[in-house]
Order: sequence, then structure tokens, then C-alpha cells
Amino acid sequence: MIFGRILVATDGTEAAQRGVELAASLAARDEAELLLLATVHVPYHVVRAANWDPSTVHRYVEKLARQHLASAVEHLKAGRIGAEVKVLVGPPVEVLLTEIETAKPDLVVIGRGTWVEPKDLVLGSVSTRVAQQAKVPVLLVP
Repeated sequence: MIFGRILVATDGTEAAQRGVELAASLAARDEAELLLLATVHVPYHVVRAANWDPSTVHRYVEKLARQHLASAVEHLKAGRIGAEVKVLVGPPVEVLLTEIETAKPDLVVIGRGTWVEPKDLVLGSVSTRVAQQAKVPVLLVP
């Protein structure tokens, strides 16, 4: 299968980095457009408890997310693979599904970690929920 546009979601974890590497190799193989996406979510109660302006908190977490993206961006640069890089603020599943609808990729690549948070036992992980709800193929990378 040949892909024209690939969206890869990353959160800076090792599993996400493996996803970036795989997406980069697919993009290079197919000469596809690559969209590198990180999402950050700061629950409202955290912003309120910190007594900070929400825009200040969002700028701060966006800056942290861009720092987490640095290794992924360096990997792409080393392979001479260009990518559009986005950091979006909001609940990860909802943000990813919205971006999938907007960007219209042929493939979504997401690293799937082995760490399971207690809420994941009830809700499912971000990668699993995106894979279940996306209307395009999703490749989960272990």
C-alpha cells in the first residue's frame, strides 16, 4: 500500500519514538507528506488549583511538548525527511480524532506503550481509543 499523507502522534515516550521511526521510513518509501503531532492536556481543575491564567499554562505545556518533540524532529532531520510539526492542547483522544478529520491522512501511526494507567483499564488507552474510532487505518507500534 502506498501512502500520500501520514500522521504520526507522539508523546515523547520510547513507544512513540518507535512510531515516529516507522512513520518516517514509510514516508521516505512513499515520498509521503508527514505530520508529526503532539497533544498536551491540562485538566481545568489543575489550571484552577495553580491559580494561573489558562493561556499561560497552555503556552508552558506547549513549550514542554515541543521539547519532547525534539528527538523526533532530530530523527527526521537526520533522515532528511520533512514534516509539518503541530502541538495541540486538549484531551488527546478528542484532539487526535479532530486532527485526523482535518488533516485527512491515509494512515495514522501511534506508538503503543506497555504502561497501563488505572483509568486505561476502564476507558482504554489513547492509542486503542483512537484506533477504535478513527475512520482511517491506524497502525499501533509496540
